[in-house]
Amino acid sequence: MLVLLTSGFGLNQLDRQIINILAEPIKRDLALRDWQLGALSGLSFALLYSVAALPIARFADRSNRVRVIGAAILAWSLFTAACGMAGSFIQLLLLRIGVGIGEAGGAPPSQSLIADSYPSERRAGALAVFALGSAIGASVGLIGGGMLAGLIGWRWTLAIAGAPGLVIGALLLLTLRDPQRSAARPELPTLGAALAMLLSRRAFLLMALGSAMLSFVNYGAMAFAGSFYLRNHLAELTAIGEAIGQKPLGVIGLGLGLIGMVGGMLGAIVGGRLGDRMGTRDVRMLALIPAVGSVLCAASYVVMFTLPSAVASLLTFAVASFFSNLWYGPGTLGMQRLAGAKAKATALAVALFVNSAIGLSFGPLLVGLASDALSPRLGAGEGLRAGILIGLSAGLVSALFYWLASRRIGSEVMQAEEQDG
Repeated sequence: MLVLLTSGFGLNQLDRQIINILAEPIKRDLALRDWQLGALSGLSFALLYSVAALPIARFADRSNRVRVIGAAILAWSLFTAACGMAGSFIQLLLLRIGVGIGEAGGAPPSQSLIADSYPSERRAGALAVFALGSAIGASVGLIGGGMLAGLIGWRWTLAIAGAPGLVIGALLLLTLRDPQRSAARPELPTLGAALAMLLSRRAFLLMALGSAMLSFVNYGAMAFAGSFYLRNHLAELTAIGEAIGQKPLGVIGLGLGLIGMVGGMLGAIVGGRLGDRMGTRDVRMLALIPAVGSVLCAASYVVMFTLPSAVASLLTFAVASFFSNLWYGPGTLGMQRLAGAKAKATALAVALFVNSAIGLSFGPLLVGLASDALSPRLGAGEGLRAGILIGLSAGLVSALFYWLASRRIGSEVMQAEEQDG
């Protein structure tokens, strides 16, 4: 079960992130500006992704989660493949919205299913394994997208990217069963009652906001990473590419993909182990671990986007990726414990809504707007660098939200557990 769900989450991230490495070819082909690239990377995807997540997760809480997840994987995979046929900014925007709607049915029901399948002392670790899908999927998207784009173009690259999801979605539907189908299901609160309960848990809201601001950092930076290296380090990347038989975009994809995958996987595993060990003794650590990760993630990105060497910059991405994934196990478990047993998927969908509405929607868009505003004076490369660095300040805000959550999480988790009986 965990392997299939993690594979599905990996494809979720692959189909979401592959647009980033293809940004410059798409920009040239469709004559786009940076703010439009930001809209395609974030706003278009998050526009209905964040809105659809809550009703889909609510439906999953009340029905068969396996069927919801399988149908979602099939849907977003088809839309990803269709993106390769887009002939204009508007067409690609609408197809990316379709990808977002499909992906809204992936993570919250999967996390809920995992939480119901593992004992409490192993849940943060299991959720951290699930988070490995993010690092692996994003890395495969960067590597494959960068290498394939130089051979077959961005359109066929997107078509190929959608194909594996059709296999994983079908396997999941054919082989998995929802354990709640064979057991007495808990009586769930109404949607209004669930939302009122979550809104009353200040620590939950603060952790959701902390996650959203960290996403602002990650999505804002990575949406333009490929463009950044092409604009600022093209000569160095061309020389490296000639030595290894790759075009510059392939070098970027290999560097960001392999290095990011190693750092991201280690960060997710370490965060999950820390959450299991330290969070069991002191529930405040479920918020404090992500707080530390947010500060160090932003600081690592600052180094990454200011180093004069492309090689040194790409190597630094391992550190940034490590800290950007440190939060996942403890942070997700903290929000689940605050939600209680009867609204796990609903709670994670609310957190996903906040995350997408703030981080995914506005991170890439605002970085793109800042780049467009600064580029006439600084140049395309330095303007983009400045826009990315401005966006990284959100990491400090993320840490503040998590720290504030740590001051309330203990009493509110006790309240949730008392209500569950």
